[in-house]
Amino acid sequence: MYNLFAFHRSLSSSLSKWLHSAGLNMGHYLMPPAVSNPEGHYEDMPLVDLHDRLLRLNGVDWRFHDESELDPALRLDLLERYVQRRGATAGGPWGAKDPRACLFLPAWRQVLGEQGRYLVLLRHWSGSVQSLYRRHGQALAVGEGSAELNASFWAQPEQAARMWLAYHRRLLPLLEESREQCLVVTQQALLSGLPVIETINQRFGLALDAETPSTIRHSLSHDRIEEGIRQRLPAALVEELETMWQRLLANADHHGDNEAPHWVKAHDAAPEATQALLELAEAQPAAPGEPATPAQPTGSLQQQLQTLAENAALPLDVGHWQRRIEQEARFVPECWEYLARARLNRGDALGAEQALVKVLLCGKSQPYLFLLLGTCREAELDDEGAEHFYRQSIARNDANAIFHVRLANLWLAQGRHGQAERHLRQALERHPGKPPLVHALANCLDQQERTQAAIALLQQATDEAAEPPPLLARQLDSLRLKLAPEGIDDRRHEHDRAAASSPDVQQAAIAALASVTDSAARHDLARRIAATWQRLGVAVSSASLSIPD
Repeated sequence: MYNLFAFHRSLSSSLSKWLHSAGLNMGHYLMPPAVSNPEGHYEDMPLVDLHDRLLRLNGVDWRFHDESELDPALRLDLLERYVQRRGATAGGPWGAKDPRACLFLPAWRQVLGEQGRYLVLLRHWSGSVQSLYRRHGQALAVGEGSAELNASFWAQPEQAARMWLAYHRRLLPLLEESREQCLVVTQQALLSGLPVIETINQRFGLALDAETPSTIRHSLSHDRIEEGIRQRLPAALVEELETMWQRLLANADHHGDNEAPHWVKAHDAAPEATQALLELAEAQPAAPGEPATPAQPTGSLQQQLQTLAENAALPLDVGHWQRRIEQEARFVPECWEYLARARLNRGDALGAEQALVKVLLCGKSQPYLFLLLGTCREAELDDEGAEHFYRQSIARNDANAIFHVRLANLWLAQGRHGQAERHLRQALERHPGKPPLVHALANCLDQQERTQAAIALLQQATDEAAEPPPLLARQLDSLRLKLAPEGIDDRRHEHDRAAASSPDVQQAAIAALASVTDSAARHDLARRIAATWQRLGVAVSSASLSIPD
């Protein structure tokens, strides 16, 4: 297994694409392209799902910054099953890339032992932090993703920097203890033209195609770092970041001539708009103070369990709720089902499975319950069990498109692309035009590098629909951008302008801005939103200006 380890925003997606193109299988089911990244992340979806599940089991997410304990070896058996599956299906040398893997590096080292090989990509902390601000500021301005998640980088001004530290604290021991298993390069080395494929072949004895054109583009990286990035951080934290960087750099096999950031003053491209946004945020109704601990759910037992299922941030005392169900609602299947969903949403697939069995024993056997059982088995990397339950759900309701999609995606993860494609085509013949089936088939074609066929399928589906389904319209835009990179800027501009013009998007951005209490961080976020809207030629709509009573 050849692992690519890097923090977020370090050009690791471009490097992973280069490796994949050169013959290193980076996954059978790669994260699909999106308008925000039409070239794709080149991350194996089952690995991303695995790491996300392990993070949920630890009660955190990918923004982990040592704010709590993290047990990387919580489920070593899942890492072992992943290695076994990839090794059995890759058909040659294979690798994996997911920034979250850094957080579980101690566990990966334990599983792989001396067989593990690690390509480590380093970027100065300031560049990664600035890139996170750039991505999430723009995402907030155009309504991509969760507004709360995007705004968290300003609501907690130290979060991004402490994330960089947390990831690299787990990476550094590998470099200092097992150098013979590693090839360590910096982003600046990549940008300087390092022949990566040839270098990897020499270091690890591989035979990847060294003639594969580089996928590293200078436009994807910025070495001019705004002074505010460090000025908004405590001096002690900056010192800790710099110390970590020097220790990492000391272990680099290849680095640039100058790895120091080029600090520049921040430029406010739209100062009047920035000030207007700050005033709008100030005029927002004051948010109620956050309780020290999340409030416990209220209502009937079933209502409380439903709340726990819908809000994974709430603490879940499994023993307490199991006892209450046994005592008060032993034969009420909905109570067991909500407990199952609550456990599954927190990464506990085995516990969810146990609760789902209780649902079936209570006499409830709707088709979607078998989908949930399949989801539990898939989370455990039990391909045979997952396929069995997905087939059971389809046998009970063939018209549910999601059942077919989940089975097809399971096959994609195993490299069974042809079987997935045939199944989806047959399902579409029985249920013509269903958007989830069209979306899944287009994705299946794209995974097989038949992107033009995927575009034709989507174009036909959107042409035939009275109103093109947003799901398919977004996918069509993404795939068109993937095939026409020379038009990415224009198409992305058009897409973002339409999104940012929405009053709902603007009001969400203003509300998120109002949630930031640190004045310097709030000004920085307002500046970024204003600059994005100005670049897109978007004016704040009158609907966004209205302040609730």
